[in-house]
Amino acid sequence: MAICIAVASCSINGYHGNGDDNYYSRFVTIPGAEWDYTNTLEMDVDTLRDSIASGGPLVLVIKHSQNYAYSNLWLELSYPLNDSVAVTDTFDISLADPAGAWIGRSLGAAVEKTDTLYPSFTIRRKMPLKIRHIMRLDRLDGIEQAGLIYYPDNEQ
Repeated sequence: MAICIAVASCSINGYHGNGDDNYYSRFVTIPGAEWDYTNTLEMDVDTLRDSIASGGPLVLVIKHSQNYAYSNLWLELSYPLNDSVAVTDTFDISLADPAGAWIGRSLGAAVEKTDTLYPSFTIRRKMPLKIRHIMRLDRLDGIEQAGLIYYPDNEQ
């Protein structure tokens, strides 16, 4: 699966994400690579063929500069489970190994890290997915982009 994720993050080989399948991806560029604590990134699911897709993994992609000052990134992902219940989960994303070397794919001056948040996820058309950092700082410097990719279970 890691090979599939790496390929998909470069160029969406075999996937369209334009409504003719259940693949979904959305990336948000963080202005100035300065992510404020109050800046929640909202990604609306708008490219599903079916109204509901389930069973596939939901993958996080973080692109950061070499100047990011920490070895990890705490995030909160919120989404509606149904019309009356919302889910909020926290994730500790390791960006560097214990020796301090970046984990992920180097893209010139940036590093791209992918991590599976849920191995089996249910996604719905028009579902808002919200990500925010929950580090102990008002502003994180060095986070350039965040994204989510959903791989349909039957189309991997």
